Amino acid sequence: MHRIAVALVLTACALHCIAEEAFGLPALMQALAQVPAAEARFTEVRRMHILRVPIELQGTLRYVRPDKLERRVLSPYEETIVIEGNQVSVDSPARGERRSYALAALPAAYALVESLRATLAGDLAALERHYYLKLAGGRDAWTLSLAPRDPGVAALLSEVRLQGSAAHIVRIEFDEAGGDRTVMTLREGKP
Repeated sequence: MHRIAVALVLTACALHCIAEEAFGLPALMQALAQVPAAEARFTEVRRMHILRVPIELQGTLRYVRPDKLERRVLSPYEETIVIEGNQVSVDSPARGERRSYALAALPAAYALVESLRATLAGDLAALERHYYLKLAGGRDAWTLSLAPRDPGVAALLSEVRLQGSAAHIVRIEFDEAGGDRTVMTLREGKP
């Protein structure tokens, strides 16, 4: 009886290890590509060398397939940024500003947007166009590291790290080449 129990435990462990080994970039991208839309509350902490105290923002982040990304800051000020296709719209009531521009006009901003948008879309080809990719961990706890391919972008942004579980991103870290850092923590659901 003891041998059967040991055999069952070893078989279960082996099957789990095989399933974890099968997890890689294609499996992650396929899982993410199955999500038609997602909405999360976020807390974003920006640490900048020119500031003694980090800046903390709170709001919502929403993605709708194929390429719409909306970031709504609710605190400490209100601002909405909507990116759809190549168009960016910024609405900042506190400053009385409302403007739109083409994302392609800002290569560094485009690369940042694509790091999140292409990941959410499960678009491996788009990610590989802009970044060198490295995936660590397994299906239940993974980290996707993105290093910019373009030297001009790399001069501003050294790395983006996305952490998640299955098809959910829970944390995004932006490390700038100058040492500044932004960490966004995501919690599913509306505020």
